[in-house]
Amino acid sequence: MVLFIAFLSPMFYATAVLIESLLSNYTFKHQTTMIFYISMMNCVFLPLVLFFGHPTLPQGNMLWFYLLLAVIDVGYLYPYYSAMKVIDTSIVSALFALGQVIVPILSFVILREVLNLHQYIGFMIIIMASIALSIKGDKIPKLNRAFYYMMLSSFMLSSRIIFVKLVIKEEGNWVNLVFWPNLISGIIPLGLLFIKKYRKDIVKHFPPYLHKCPLFALNEFVYFWAVTTETYGVSKLSPVVSASIDRMEPIFLLAISGFLLYVFNIKLKEKITMRILLKKLFCFVLMILGVILVV
Repeated sequence: MVLFIAFLSPMFYATAVLIESLLSNYTFKHQTTMIFYISMMNCVFLPLVLFFGHPTLPQGNMLWFYLLLAVIDVGYLYPYYSAMKVIDTSIVSALFALGQVIVPILSFVILREVLNLHQYIGFMIIIMASIALSIKGDKIPKLNRAFYYMMLSSFMLSSRIIFVKLVIKEEGNWVNLVFWPNLISGIIPLGLLFIKKYRKDIVKHFPPYLHKCPLFALNEFVYFWAVTTETYGVSKLSPVVSASIDRMEPIFLLAISGFLLYVFNIKLKEKITMRILLKKLFCFVLMILGVILVV
């Protein structure tokens, strides 16, 4: 049951990524405006967490970790949305694996968690297959701007997994890791209103936001379940195992993209030709193999 719930996380994240791709590429020009409006609904679905337990007040110095997690939740969005504007959505999702090379290292140094050799081999297969997806033609990943954007974004999210596990070990209440970071991260972007150029663009795009408000609400609803299932998975599994399961996101993403394109003719920033599809499927098979080794 724990693994089943953990595998729901990449499915929900893939759906959220597709919605955010539509909003980022076709609604807002500036990433800061997107961050502001996407964060406005962070608290709307938080009451749903009460079905799983009751949040408690952070203990002692743990408050600083909740603040750090909230900063990461907002900070990773800027390079993430920047990457979305220059590369296919499924490749953006795959490049989240870049920074995850540090997960086993941080897991050992901070949490003292050690895995079997075949689990580390599986993890590296996942990382290499994910990076291979960022190659365009005969270019290597470092020549792609999205590589740099996602390197920063993924390093932040990889560190987040370790901090989440650390707080859970200290407090034992995984519900707190859903409630408090979401609550705080919904407040942080309000600071953009104090900067004139950002405030002007936010006000300018308020009518488009109202028009797309149902889509923003849907995105936040899906994202809430993604965070909830991921946090529960991290509370029960090793950070390396949890990170490996999350790498299934590009597979769900490509499947949903193809379904929307061929059934509803909804075009996303996703190239789906036979050659590209075969390449992606090959990488996805390797990623699945890696997950089997890890899990």
